[in-house]
Amino acid sequence: MKQMTVNELAGLLGGRVEGDGQKIIRGVGPLDCAKGDELAFLANVRYEKHLATTGAAAILVGDDFKGGVSSGAALVYCKDPYFSFRQAMVEFYGFRQAEFAGVDSRANIDQTAKLAEGVRVAAFATVARGSTIGPRTAVYPGVYIGPNCRIGADCTLYPNVVLYDGTIMGDRVTIHAGSSIGHDGFGYATHKGVHEKIPTAGWVEIGDDVELGACCTIDRAAMGPTVIGPGTKFSNLIAIGHGTKMGKGCLMVAQSGLAGSVTCGDYCVFAGQAGVVGHVHIGDGVRVGAQSGVTNDIPAGKEVLGSPAIDLSEARRNYILITQLSEMRKKLNRMEKEMEHLKGMASEKTTSKPEDKGHFKGTVPEKTSSRPEGSAESSRGRKPPEKGKRKN
Repeated sequence: MKQMTVNELAGLLGGRVEGDGQKIIRGVGPLDCAKGDELAFLANVRYEKHLATTGAAAILVGDDFKGGVSSGAALVYCKDPYFSFRQAMVEFYGFRQAEFAGVDSRANIDQTAKLAEGVRVAAFATVARGSTIGPRTAVYPGVYIGPNCRIGADCTLYPNVVLYDGTIMGDRVTIHAGSSIGHDGFGYATHKGVHEKIPTAGWVEIGDDVELGACCTIDRAAMGPTVIGPGTKFSNLIAIGHGTKMGKGCLMVAQSGLAGSVTCGDYCVFAGQAGVVGHVHIGDGVRVGAQSGVTNDIPAGKEVLGSPAIDLSEARRNYILITQLSEMRKKLNRMEKEMEHLKGMASEKTTSKPEDKGHFKGTVPEKTSSRPEGSAESSRGRKPPEKGKRKN
């Protein structure tokens, strides 16, 4: 078992030690349950609560960390604690190595296939005619490599990986168990009520330093290549449609997928269960949130969320409103009841009988003179007496 002091490890990582640098480190463990001879790391403030109780011998923290620990662990200040954690993992554990050497006699290797120096092929793997495999590549049991495939150096194909004919892989590509590369794309022409299959004459190209998780699927195109750019990483259960072209350094989280004929720029991120319809363009650096459904082109640098996917800030506001819908409904119900009450009151005022005061409310009463008989105004309109007659 490998071991080193905290000071020695800090030297390898380019870190600065605060505390007991002579403690022995024999491995790496989670912050909340690390043992007394293990290194832990803090890269997310959510886990600061474990600093007081961790049993770790030392903790990797960022250069800007201002807190402390009461558990007695040494602190190793690093520019990027998460990457330093990765480096420590490589130092103590390294990467998985194939536990078989050479070409197993039970493997089925076509006589026209070409295997470079150091290639390892396990039992019951198949390498078909015309395929070439680069130096130091490991082919695990049950792998099928179809005709005329080209595989680069230092690749790893885990059990039951299938490469259909014509697949091209760069160097240092890793494909995990059960993945299928280069099978026919989903292409049919519906004619007279029948879905007629379209032949797929294309192929799949996978760039250098790509890693594909378990049970991923990449369709071959009807014409030309389906492309996965260098440095792209897939989790498990990723589906890529025929003719899609991905740039370099992209990340796809479990159960996400791109439909056919999508063009995707560099360093895009697709969170879990995100999906993209066919024939759209995704610009460089786009980030698509979990369970989002992309239905249109997305410009470079955008962050989107929702189904259909919209700008992240707008989607967040919408989701906040969703959490308030129940209370909004109650308020709306109260307002509707108040409106009905007010309408009822108004209706009663317009239909009820007014008080009896000698006339109906709203009618104008007949005018009566308040002048006494014989006044000037009261005699207006009377017929004047005939001439020559005097009133006795």
